Amino acid sequence: MVSVTTRIYLIAFHTSLAGMLWGLDTGSIGPITQMEQFSSSIGHLSSGVLGIYVACILLSASLSSLCSGYIADLLSRKYGILAGGIVVLLGTTISASAKTFPVLICARLVTGIGQGQSISVVTIYLCEISPQEIRGMVATVLQLLITIGIALGYFVAYASSRIGGELAWRTPFILEASMAAILVCGMAFMPYSPRWLVQKGRIDEARAVLQKLRVSSEFVEDELRLIKGSLEEQSREDASYREIFQKRYLRRSVLSVFLMSFQMLCGIDAVLYYAPILFTQAGFTSNRAAFLASGVSGIINLICTIPAQLWVDKWGRRFPLIGGGISIATCFMAIGALYAIYGGKADGMVYLSGRGPQWAVIILIYMFVASFSWSWAVVIKIYACEIIPTRLRAKACAVQQLSNWLVNFTVALTAPLFLRASPSGPYFFFGSATLFTTAVCHFLMPETKGKSLEEIEDLFEMIPRAMGHSVVA
Repeated sequence: MVSVTTRIYLIAFHTSLAGMLWGLDTGSIGPITQMEQFSSSIGHLSSGVLGIYVACILLSASLSSLCSGYIADLLSRKYGILAGGIVVLLGTTISASAKTFPVLICARLVTGIGQGQSISVVTIYLCEISPQEIRGMVATVLQLLITIGIALGYFVAYASSRIGGELAWRTPFILEASMAAILVCGMAFMPYSPRWLVQKGRIDEARAVLQKLRVSSEFVEDELRLIKGSLEEQSREDASYREIFQKRYLRRSVLSVFLMSFQMLCGIDAVLYYAPILFTQAGFTSNRAAFLASGVSGIINLICTIPAQLWVDKWGRRFPLIGGGISIATCFMAIGALYAIYGGKADGMVYLSGRGPQWAVIILIYMFVASFSWSWAVVIKIYACEIIPTRLRAKACAVQQLSNWLVNFTVALTAPLFLRASPSGPYFFFGSATLFTTAVCHFLMPETKGKSLEEIEDLFEMIPRAMGHSVVA
C-alpha cells in the first residue's frame, strides 16, 4: 500500500514532467543550433535570427499562459495541464520532422503555446493538493524536473552531435515528443485539486480527494471548512483579471509579478540557452568542448536544486531570495569586472585574455548557476503562487507567468547580440538587476514559512480569523 505522502510525490513527479519538457528544450536548443548537422540541413543562423528562433517559444508561451487561468478554472487544474501536454506533443512532433526553417519557427511557436498552458498550472495544482507541512517540498518537484530536463537536454544534444546527418539535431525533439506523450497519458488519472472542486461546489468529491491525500482524515472537515470560508469571504463571483489588481490584493499581486519578472533579469536563461557561446568566449575552442562544459553546468544546476528540495520548508522564503540574490549578483559582477579588465573585441567577436581570467570566469559561471539553483529557481515560483487567494490564484499565476516569459523572451532575443556587442555589459546589467530585486525582497517581502494558504491571506490583509487546526495546504 502506497503511503499518502508517497502518493502526493508521485502525483507531483508526473505532473512536473511538464517542467522536464521545458528543461529538455532549454538544455538542448543552444547546442542544436550550434551543430554542423543543423547548419548543413537548415542553414547557418546569424545572431539576430538565432535569438528570434530561440526566443519565439517564450513569446507564444507568454501569450498562452494568460489564457491558462481561464482554462484551469473552467476545465480544472489537471485538464489544464493535460491540454498543454497535447499541444506540446504536436509542436515537438512537427519540430522533429521539419525540413525548413520557417516550419521550425512555427513548430516552436506551437510548442510554446502548450508549455505556457501546462507549466502555468502545475505550480497551482501542486500547492493546492499538498498539506502545508510539505507544500514547499512538493512544489519544488517542478523545478527539480526542470533542472533534470536541462541537464538531460545538454547531454542528449552532446551525444546526438556525434550522429551523422539530420538525425543528430532531430533526436532531442524526438525525446521531447515521447516525454509529452507520457505526460498526456498519465494526466487523465491524476486527482482534481480539492480547492477547485470546492470552488465548483463539488464538496463530496473534494472531501474524497482530501481523504486520499491526507495522512489523517481527522482534520479533513476542518480543512474543507477553511477552504469554503476563504472562498465565501472572497465572494462567489467568478474571478476577473481586473480584480487581481484591486486595492485589497494590489500589494501581493504587484509583489508576485515583480518577483516573477525580475527572476529572469538575473540572466539565468542567457546562461542556459547560450552556454556554448559563453564558454567559447571564455576560452573553449571547439563546439564539443563547449557542449560538454554546458552539460557540466546542467549537472550543477540539478545537484544544487536538491538542497532546496529538501530544506525549503525549513529555510523559509526570505533567506533563499535574499542570500541567493547576493550570491548571484556577486558572481556576475565579478565576471563583468574580469571582462572589463582582461576582455575585448576582435573581428566582431568577444575574447578574454589569459588562462587565469578564463578559468575564473568559467568557475564563476558555475557558481552563478549553483547560486540560482538553490535559491531563486525554487522559491520565487512557490512564493508568488502561495500569496495569492484561492479564488484568484489561477488567473493571478497566469499574469505572473506572462510577465516572467515576456521578460524571458526579451532576454533570450537580445542575449546573442548583447553577448557579442559588449564583453562586460551583460554581466553588469544582470548583476545590477539582481541586487535591486534582493533589496526589494529585504524590505517588502513577508515570510510565509509554515503557514497555510488561508493564513497567508491574513498575513497580507491583517484580518484575524479563528483558525482552529492549521492543516490547510
